[in-house]
Amino acid sequence: MTGEALLIPLACPRCGGELEGGERALVFLCHPCRLAVSMHRSPRPFPLLYIKPAAGIGSGEPVYVPFWRLEGRASWRAPDEERRKAYDRLTPLGPLFFPAFWSPRAALYDNLTLRYALAPANIILAPGEAPVLEGVLDPADLPEMARLTWLAYLDRAGDVTGVEGFFEPIGLAYVAVPFVRQADHWVDGVLGIGVPAEGLGR
Repeated sequence: MTGEALLIPLACPRCGGELEGGERALVFLCHPCRLAVSMHRSPRPFPLLYIKPAAGIGSGEPVYVPFWRLEGRASWRAPDEERRKAYDRLTPLGPLFFPAFWSPRAALYDNLTLRYALAPANIILAPGEAPVLEGVLDPADLPEMARLTWLAYLDRAGDVTGVEGFFEPIGLAYVAVPFVRQADHWVDGVLGIGVPAEGLGR
């Protein structure tokens, strides 16, 4: 009789080395191979990248926080021409960054995701090896999260009642975003967005 393995070894699927990750983590890292491995259902590897801190934002040693970076194509069907035209006038969103870390402030997620998607030129990706906070978000739900994010964005231009939204994923990577502590809050190293001290779950 055969069945699913009860234990999945925490080994890199590329080099066989031990993966890095804490007790609560669902995503584990292999820095030599630049891979992030999601272990929620079965091992799935994704590219591991770091964002370069922007010059002049914060000081001190950054803390790297995990996000899923999802690229894709969004489309929609609106029940009338006027709303379609209003949606077309919106600035297109860039890749969507969904926080992969645990935080007691869920509203913080939506703000960061939208702000990063509206400023793709400010986000410079590069290899890195610094420690990253535990990732606890399973990537399987990201396409639906992206579809809902786009619908919420369209709602800024016109009511989305009766609108059908679609999202076709193209690429997914695990990205470490730098944050720097300043007094009683954190500042992200991309756009200088202030985050409450407890917002990063630390």
